[in-house]
Amino acid sequence: MRIVFMGSPQEVVSPLETLLAAGPDFNVVAVVSQPPRPVGRSGKLQDPPLAEFAKLRGLLTLQPESARDPDFLEQLRGLDVDVIVTAAYGQILSPKFLGIPKRATVNIHPSMLPKYRGATPVPAAILSGEIKSGVSILFTVKALDAGAVICAEESAIALDETAGAMTQRLFELGGLLLVKALEKLRDPNFSGQPQDDRLATHCRKIEKTDGAMDWTLPAHTNFNRYRAFQPWPGSYTFFNGKRVSLLEVSGSQSTVVSSVAFSLASAVASTVGSFSFSKPDKAILVRSGSDVLLVKKLQTEGGKPVDAAAFWNGIKDRTDCRFLAGA
Repeated sequence: MRIVFMGSPQEVVSPLETLLAAGPDFNVVAVVSQPPRPVGRSGKLQDPPLAEFAKLRGLLTLQPESARDPDFLEQLRGLDVDVIVTAAYGQILSPKFLGIPKRATVNIHPSMLPKYRGATPVPAAILSGEIKSGVSILFTVKALDAGAVICAEESAIALDETAGAMTQRLFELGGLLLVKALEKLRDPNFSGQPQDDRLATHCRKIEKTDGAMDWTLPAHTNFNRYRAFQPWPGSYTFFNGKRVSLLEVSGSQSTVVSSVAFSLASAVASTVGSFSFSKPDKAILVRSGSDVLLVKKLQTEGGKPVDAAAFWNGIKDRTDCRFLAGA
């Protein structure tokens, strides 16, 4: 089976590795990824992680600016492809593209479809407070994530799991599932399980400003927001006119919190955003709604990441320790 694998971020390297190790019956003839982009202050061009990995492995690597480019489509046709696999590639695929592989184009999608169609299924599941999710391998059709499901596997979500960790884990699971899906495609009559569009839910686009903490929200809601927005856009608040990034946060439901922490929490002013420090828990306790969040690592703009104790010790005037939604 001649296969083209398409994707960009670090998380999708894992399923490609699994496919490469699956044996000679699965021949990856090319990898398609986004073009190199300028990174950092120097503006030096850098390949996406998948393209970098593919080149290191000596695989033919194509990086068109657009998957609709006629020259790219012609090059793809020349590869005599049976199946194209997409995983977080980042572009809408045209009907002309979908007509190129002899068997199918399939996608690795980190949700249990038809739930959470779209580009942000993992953050969406965490924001909704889901306790389980999974991976679906589906046929790619013109409508977004609406194709028949080839196979799927459910997976529990850990109480403290971030979107970054969960995405990595689900794509690792997706690599194993992909091999099973490709085996099913050997049967030319196999058409998968159609989705029930009535049960479909869709993901909204995540904006950079979503990372702002709203201390009026319940602590469990803010904790889910922190988890959903790691690693991007991250979570932040403001203190003494400066932006403070919250690098490590725990919710009282996801960690063992000392009795000292709860007594300190009751002493923290009822004003949302007010905070104190718990030495036994090595955490800043922040009033969020009627409960508290534990913040263990922070970074003030212009400064370095520090633990909660160092942040607390750096505050000269503790008469009004309160995080604000804006500067």
